[in-house]
Amino acid sequence: MPDDVSPEPESVPPDVRRVVLRSFCLSAIVCRSFIDENPEHEDYQDVHQRIIPWLESTGATAELEAWEAEALAVPLGALQMQTRVNGTWLSEGLAVLAWALGRFDLPPHDVAVDPLQLTNALQFLQDDAPALIDSASLRPRDEIEEGADQAFAIHWRIRQFTLTREAMDFSEFAKTAWFGPLDIEGVALADSDLSVNGKPIGNASEDEVRGVNSIAMERHRAFNWLEGYDEIFSEVDTST
Repeated sequence: MPDDVSPEPESVPPDVRRVVLRSFCLSAIVCRSFIDENPEHEDYQDVHQRIIPWLESTGATAELEAWEAEALAVPLGALQMQTRVNGTWLSEGLAVLAWALGRFDLPPHDVAVDPLQLTNALQFLQDDAPALIDSASLRPRDEIEEGADQAFAIHWRIRQFTLTREAMDFSEFAKTAWFGPLDIEGVALADSDLSVNGKPIGNASEDEVRGVNSIAMERHRAFNWLEGYDEIFSEVDTST
């Protein structure tokens, strides 16, 4: 290596404490984004008032990113539309963290998570949530790496389709890709291509493709964060 070229810094995956605290923060943002659509709902007003005190009780406020803290601070119903939309999709990345903590089964690539079931699995707004910080453990590193590899492969195929709009033999390509082989073991296929709701991605509607692309991107981001690609969750690269 030339003397004037610095080596790439090694990735440092977050420890289990950070994963738990980040999952609490994402739970808060996901919940806040969904309830913002109906600010007059009495139960939602109560939930909104409980979110920040709960985060403080868990010690998770130190993990909040600046934009997350701002989003949680605005009055219910006042989130910008794009912030609200982005916040709801973060449930897919949150599902990856919950999976890594062994508290949630990650749905197939074309099935969106149930946000209420997901946040309940992470003890969101529950008084005993702080105990999870001390009792939690992460899946073995090789399982997380395998999950990350598969998330990349799925996201690559969806993104590639959005660029070319062409069918492909994804099963064969995965074996021979110059940047592979790609791990798609157990991934649902249809006519040898990535399946979207039981049909090849080439037969999926625009809305279906946009949906699976959003799922794939958020799960890819979360896996890359678990791999240590970036310390700041929202700045994790999801290039394919």
